[in-house]
Amino acid sequence: MKFLLLIHNNLEALKGLGEDELTELAGGREQVAATARELLKTGELVSVLGLQEPGTEKDIQLVAGTPVISDRPLLETKEYLAGAIVVHCASVERALELAALIPLAKFRRVELREIRLDQDDFFAELDDL
Repeated sequence: MKFLLLIHNNLEALKGLGEDELTELAGGREQVAATARELLKTGELVSVLGLQEPGTEKDIQLVAGTPVISDRPLLETKEYLAGAIVVHCASVERALELAALIPLAKFRRVELREIRLDQDDFFAELDDL
């Protein structure tokens, strides 16, 4: 089973923190690296994504067949999606254990979603079409 761990953050809560404080809040480089290495060895870590803070995003929508691109704030909320991790493990319970290893889970919400279709599944379906 594959799961997407969505890591949420809050810009207001981060204001005034220096680079070292932000690194420690994220668990420290050494601890994060050690955890990542262990999960790579077990085959459970598939992918890690860190996203830019809000303010640089764009969205696109087709309106009457014409692409309309916007760079306005997409959500009226203080919380935003900061990153994601894809894990491959045997159960929801194990995925929750892995989510709890994310240092920011002590302060922020980590959302767990099962992946119903990944790139391997998608590419295999393309061959059948």
